[in-house]
Amino acid sequence: MTTVSEVIGQALILIDDVRLTELLQVSPARFYRKMSAYVQSAMPMLNRPPELFEYIEANYEAPQYDSTSWISTFESIGTATDVETGMIGYDLCSVTERSSDGTYETPYTDYTYDSETGIVTFGEQAQTEIEYELDFYLDGSFNDLSVTMQRLFALAINVVWNDRFNNNWLNMQMKIHDSSFSTVNESNYIEKMTYRTKELKQAFASELHKYEQDVAYNRIIPKVYRTKPTTLI
Repeated sequence: MTTVSEVIGQALILIDDVRLTELLQVSPARFYRKMSAYVQSAMPMLNRPPELFEYIEANYEAPQYDSTSWISTFESIGTATDVETGMIGYDLCSVTERSSDGTYETPYTDYTYDSETGIVTFGEQAQTEIEYELDFYLDGSFNDLSVTMQRLFALAINVVWNDRFNNNWLNMQMKIHDSSFSTVNESNYIEKMTYRTKELKQAFASELHKYEQDVAYNRIIPKVYRTKPTTLI
C-alpha cells in the first residue's frame, strides 16, 4: 500500500513553494487536505498506458478531512478543558490560534487529541474569547506504487500546481503603474510562466512515454527475463 501522504512527499521534492512549507508548519492537517486535492486532479494524467490509471484508481481510498473551531471560555481559564469535537478516527489533528483581529494564525501545541473519542483536550487558558481552528485529516491510500509510478505522480502534481498559478486570473490582469509604484513587466512574467509550464508538461510527457515503452517491452520479453511479475513497473 502507498499512502497519499507519501505521494505528496514525492511531489514536494519538485514543488518549491515557501507557502506550502509555511502551511505545513502551521497546520499539517490543513496542508495535507490542500495537497490531496492536487493528488486527485493529477490522477487522470497518468493514462499511458491506460492500465496505469486503472491500476492507480482501482483501490484508491480518498483522504477524509474535516474542521471545527473552539473559543475559550471563563471555565477554561486556569484548567484543562475537554472539547468533544465528534471527529473520530483521524490520523492528524492540528490546532491553530487566531489573532484577535482574525488576520493570521499561529500553531497551538498545548493540546491532545484522542482519535477514539474525538475529544481534544486544551491546556490551561489565560483568557476568554481565544479562537482556535481545529483541522483533522485521515490519510488515503493506493495500491503499491513503484518508485517509477511515484515519480510520475510527483511530476503530474507539479504540473497541476504550476498550472494553477499560470492561469490565475489576477496574474493575467494589467496592473496600475504610477511614479510611486511599479510592478514587474506583466508580459515578461506571463511569458516566463507559460514557458516554465510548457517545460514541465514536456518533461512529464517524456517520462510518461518512456514508462509506456518500458511496459510494452516487459510484455514482449519472455517472463523469465523480467524482474517483476507484473507488466506495470
